[in-house]
Amino acid sequence: MPTQSQPTERSWVTVVGWSPMAVVNTIWAACEQGIVPQRVVLLASPNNSSIQQSVNTVESYLRALLPAFGVENPSITHHAIDEDDLLGFKKTLAQVLEKERKHAQKLVLDVTAGRKYMSAFGLSQGRRTDLKLEKLYYNHLLNQRYNDVPHPLIPRHEQQLHDLKQLLGD
Repeated sequence: MPTQSQPTERSWVTVVGWSPMAVVNTIWAACEQGIVPQRVVLLASPNNSSIQQSVNTVESYLRALLPAFGVENPSITHHAIDEDDLLGFKKTLAQVLEKERKHAQKLVLDVTAGRKYMSAFGLSQGRRTDLKLEKLYYNHLLNQRYNDVPHPLIPRHEQQLHDLKQLLGD
């Protein structure tokens, strides 16, 4: 675990919405490719009990998953958002990314989960050159019958992990 003066190697920022596996599966697929976060920041609405259940599920999976990829004590933090405040979300996301950029050697943003406008703002933030994101991920589930199914149980041809920075030529 890094000390205060030692930056985290890799920080991962994502939104948690109705589908906890959208978050978990993206991190799981990335870990299989060697992109393993030591710190994960979960942006979620604290006023929605269903979303809070998703946050609990995500955290439980990550505490089991990340040690299997060498991160014995992952740092998992929560940051409150108001999902009905579009401009507030945009501002919060920018602030969280800027803070994480200062404390991590590598920064990953995942725009898979959350509402459409959250993904859109995430994409716009992810294209900022000053953030120097390592990856801007979107995990494309090709068959909706695998919604909320854990990554290893989804046939590989039914999901595709995309690095949007690479896809868009950034």
